[in-house]
Amino acid sequence: MKKILIMEDDTKIAAALAIRLSAAGYDVLTASDGLEGMHMALKDRPDLLLMDIWMPVGLGFSVANRLKDMGLGEIPIIFITASKLKGLREAAQRSGAVGFFEKPYDPEKLLAAVSQALNSEPPSTERGMTIHAKTQQALTA
Repeated sequence: MKKILIMEDDTKIAAALAIRLSAAGYDVLTASDGLEGMHMALKDRPDLLLMDIWMPVGLGFSVANRLKDMGLGEIPIIFITASKLKGLREAAQRSGAVGFFEKPYDPEKLLAAVSQALNSEPPSTERGMTIHAKTQQALTA
């Protein structure tokens, strides 16, 4: 099962993303800031990073660069942001991102981008949802 690490400081957005991706059959982890996300990426070696650009303890672009410096540059990154600042899409592309979405995003387009980034069809949901404990806590909070 492909593992996706969501780095998002808005717990409601992180939970919504986790539910949608888990329902699509992905193994989902969440981190609420850049530092926690870097630690989880090093420990859990996800297949994809879904990362907010503006988050505490690490701007998304900085986190992406640090992960590359730590030898995790092969992990595809999809950035999401609520910001409408000019140049963010281009900055994401320069950082090597495989996708860029502005909030609110189209969930079907996001799932398609995730599938494409992982070079696979979405996994079967017949296996059930795998949501890690921290994400489950966010859902019930």
